[in-house]
Amino acid sequence: MRILVVICLGMAAVAQGQTDSTPCFPEGYEVVAHLDCGGAVSSAAVSGSRFEVVRGAAGTVPNVPGGIGTTLVDAEKVGLTASGLNAGDAYVLYVAWYGEDVTQSVYLGPLGGELSCVLPPTLAKSFYEDKPTWSSFPLPLPSTATAGGKVCIEIRKQSGAAASVSEVWLLRKKDATPHKKLLIVTGDDYPGHRWRLTAPEFARIFREDPQVEVSIAETPTILGSPLLKHYDGVMIHFKNYSQRLPLGQVVWDGLRMYAEQGGGLIVAHFGCGALQEWDGYVQVAGRVWNPAMRAHDPYGPFDVHIVDGKHPITRDMKDFSTQDELYSCLDGTPGIQVLCEATSKVDQKAYPMGFAFGPGKGRVFHCTLGHDVNALSAEGPRALYRRGARWILGLDQ
Repeated sequence: MRILVVICLGMAAVAQGQTDSTPCFPEGYEVVAHLDCGGAVSSAAVSGSRFEVVRGAAGTVPNVPGGIGTTLVDAEKVGLTASGLNAGDAYVLYVAWYGEDVTQSVYLGPLGGELSCVLPPTLAKSFYEDKPTWSSFPLPLPSTATAGGKVCIEIRKQSGAAASVSEVWLLRKKDATPHKKLLIVTGDDYPGHRWRLTAPEFARIFREDPQVEVSIAETPTILGSPLLKHYDGVMIHFKNYSQRLPLGQVVWDGLRMYAEQGGGLIVAHFGCGALQEWDGYVQVAGRVWNPAMRAHDPYGPFDVHIVDGKHPITRDMKDFSTQDELYSCLDGTPGIQVLCEATSKVDQKAYPMGFAFGPGKGRVFHCTLGHDVNALSAEGPRALYRRGARWILGLDQ
């Protein structure tokens, strides 16, 4: 079994000085083709691979410079091919887009064959600090789609003005060493949670383990993709707001089946508040945010106490100090195994900071730590998340 982690672009990016749409690629891969969409009809050949435009005209996103500002657009669908793929090699397609009011999906398939939906309909944007921004995400290419050395790619409009795409990359795995694959899923959160900083930091934490390969997807809709099975583990690092980023049944069913059928899951910090519109989320996450409860202590220092020193995640781990938000808002009734806790300075009660849970055949590590990069800088939280990843990936029994 292998595990992969992935991390998730828009007009708001300009005001924040974020005009570079290059994703955080997984380690062990090389870029063999890249197309900055717009005026070009094909990419330069690298290692024999290249992109070609089949359908779409050059367009621009007003007031957005860089790769996201130039696009391919079409009233119905944008079509591309990637050629020069070698049989037996593993490839990942990365897509970056930004559309103000466009819902679109991604289809893949072999040349001359039937294309399959690999990303369900989703808004072509993410949200950062409550503002729309660009989105990028990985799509591992199944061997059935690359037969004959060529894959067909379509970005299909579901609603809105036109289908569009800003940049695409083709990555080939160059390291034959097997790794567990972990995907970090992000793309929306409370404005005080700066996921464009914390998602890469989480990736750095997991990459300290040489057995783990990490990627980042900036669209929660990836949870409804049939390609989710290519990852050994998934991290929920988002809190979506249904009025601006509705997800729906295909995402709920995808996440539920992934966990029940043996996929590993990490729920990080305000990931407990994700999918509030879905009553079944507690059966996957073990505990969820209850907005009627007190949220957390004021941000500051506190001690985390290990209460289960025999579980693989916390085995022989010592108590540690951190600076973070001490969450007091988790609610739910499924049976969980509390691994560590902290005592609130507000009400002097102990609350779980990390616990293990097992829906179906899957493994879940749920940890409320990780408000910001500073909170993730101490070795205690870093070790806890590294150990949690190893457990949900099946590396530690």
